[in-house]
Amino acid sequence: MNWFLAQFMIIEGADNTILTPGVMTNTSPSQEPRWLTPLLLLAALAACAASLAALLWGGNGGFDHHTAQVADLSFNLNGQPVREHCTSCHPQGSRSNDEGPEPHPDIAPHSVETLGCTACHLGEGMAVDREISHGLPGLGARTVLKGAELQSSCFTCHDPAPLPGAEKAWKGYQLYREKACDACHDGGRLGPDLGRVGSTLGVRNIIEAIRDPKLDPPNSIMPRYPLSRSQAKAMSYYLKSRVAEPFHKTPMMLAAAGAKTAPRLKEQSALAVMPAGELLNEVRCLACHQFGDIDGRIAPDLSTIGAMRSRKYLEVFLTNPSAKVPGAIMPQMPLDSVTRKLVLDSLVQARPQKSLPADPKHLFMQLCQRCHAAEGNGQGLIQPNLANFPRAFTGNRRFFQSIDDLRVVRSVKKGIAGTSMPPYEGLLDDQQLESLLDLIYSAFIGSSRQEKRLLPQLPIRPQVLLEEESAEVLFIDQCALCHGVAGTGKGPESLSHLPRPRNLTNHPYFGNLADQRILRTIHDGVPGTAMPAFARQFSAVELWSLVDKVRRLSHTQPTERLSP
Repeated sequence: MNWFLAQFMIIEGADNTILTPGVMTNTSPSQEPRWLTPLLLLAALAACAASLAALLWGGNGGFDHHTAQVADLSFNLNGQPVREHCTSCHPQGSRSNDEGPEPHPDIAPHSVETLGCTACHLGEGMAVDREISHGLPGLGARTVLKGAELQSSCFTCHDPAPLPGAEKAWKGYQLYREKACDACHDGGRLGPDLGRVGSTLGVRNIIEAIRDPKLDPPNSIMPRYPLSRSQAKAMSYYLKSRVAEPFHKTPMMLAAAGAKTAPRLKEQSALAVMPAGELLNEVRCLACHQFGDIDGRIAPDLSTIGAMRSRKYLEVFLTNPSAKVPGAIMPQMPLDSVTRKLVLDSLVQARPQKSLPADPKHLFMQLCQRCHAAEGNGQGLIQPNLANFPRAFTGNRRFFQSIDDLRVVRSVKKGIAGTSMPPYEGLLDDQQLESLLDLIYSAFIGSSRQEKRLLPQLPIRPQVLLEEESAEVLFIDQCALCHGVAGTGKGPESLSHLPRPRNLTNHPYFGNLADQRILRTIHDGVPGTAMPAFARQFSAVELWSLVDKVRRLSHTQPTERLSP
C-alpha cells in the first residue's frame, strides 16, 4: 500500500499496528517508505558530483589549477612579505582582451614587482578561483577595482592632497570637506564613523549610500545632498580609501589608515575681516544652509536670521541644536570659541539686503516655499531634513477650520517653539503679515479666515485620574505604535506616516502648550495627519491621564498661556 495513502486510511498491519490519519496507536516503530533512503543517497551523490565538477572545471575562466603552474608573486614592502597568485592569470600584471594580453600600464614610481596587485586592485590575492579572487560577493569591500575606481587606493597610503592620477579622489575629498560631511561622520558624532568605511563597503555601495541615504536604513537622518552622479563617484573614491587596515601593513599605511580630515580653516585674523557670507561659507555653514546667493539646499535660509532670532537663541543653537529643536540633525560644528563668536556676530547682523517684496506671492516664495513648498503641501525643498513636518496648507481646510485665527497669526508672529518655524514679527509688519495669510487661505487652503467649524466640548478634568502604571499601559497599547514607547515619535509604524508622529519628548514645544490644547489633540485628532480622534474610545479619565502622560514625557508643567 502506498505510504502516503496510509496516512489517510485505516490499515491493519501484520503486527496489529493501527494507522489513523497522522496518528500512531502502537508504540512499535513505523516503517519508512522504501524509496526514501535510495532517493537521499542519490541526492547526496549528485551534490558531491556537482561540487567535484565545480572544482575541476568551474569558475576559473579557463585556468586549470591542476595542470597549469600557479604563479606566486612574492615581494617585501617595507619588511612585510606578501604572496599573491594574481599573475597566474595576469602575467606581469597584464590583462587579456580579444587581441591578446595587454601589458600593465606604467605606474612609476610604483611597479608591479614592488607593490603587487591587491595593494591597488584589491581582490583576494591567494585565491585560485576567479570569482573569489576578484572579490567575494556581499557588500563589495574586496571587489576588484579597475579603471577610475583605482583612484580609491591612492589615499590609503598618500595623504589627501593633489596627486597625479588621483584627481577624482582628490575632488571627492574636497567635496567631503565642502559639504561638511566630517561634521557628522568623523568620530561618529551624528552618523557612522567613516574612517574605516572602505573596509566594509565597495565603491558602488558607497555611491548608493551617498545618492539615496534612506535606501538603507529607511529611517536615516542623513539628507540627500544635491550631488551629481560624477560627484558622488568622486566622493566614493575618497571614502573607499578610508580603511581599517591597508592590505600591506606598513608603517606608512598604518599611519594613513582611518586618517581624519580635520577642518583646515583660515587664520582667525583673516576670518575676522570676512563678509558674513564668505565667513559662513568658510566655516561650511553653507554646505547645508542658504545665505544670499550661496545655497546648500539642505537647511533653512540664514540670510535674514538676525531679524528673527535673538543672539541668545542663536548662541544656544550653535552650541547644541537639539536644545532648541529636539531631533534637529544639525551637528555641533567643531569651532573654537573665537571662530564661534565671529559666526554668531555674522548671524546676529544678518538682515534683508533690500526691501521685502510687496506682492504677497513673491513674499511667500521668498520666505515660506523653502519649507512649505510652492504648492503649499508642506513638502518643500528642505522638508525631509527638518525635525518637524511643515504644516500643509493645500488640502488641509478641515485643520484650519478647527483653529482660531488668533492662533494662526501668533504662529507666524512668534514662531513655534521646538520647531524650525521662526518668528516673523521682527521681519514683517502687520500689513505684510495679513496679506501673506490672506494669500495662504485663498490660494492654498481654499476658505476664508473667518470660516470655522463648531468643535465638540471637551470633558472637564476629573478629580481622580489613572495611576501612572495604568496610564503607561494605556499609552503603550494605544499610542506607542506611532509615538514609540519612549514617546520620541519613532514607533514601529512611524515611517508609514507623513507627517511623522509628534515627538512627545519635545520640551520647548509642549512647554508652550496649555493642557486644553493637548487634550483637544487627543480628543479630536489632527486633520491632515495620521492622528485619530479618541473622543469615543476613551473616557474623560483616560483622556486626561494621557495629557498627564505627555507632560511626564516632555518634562513640562501645565500652562494656560495661549500658544500656537
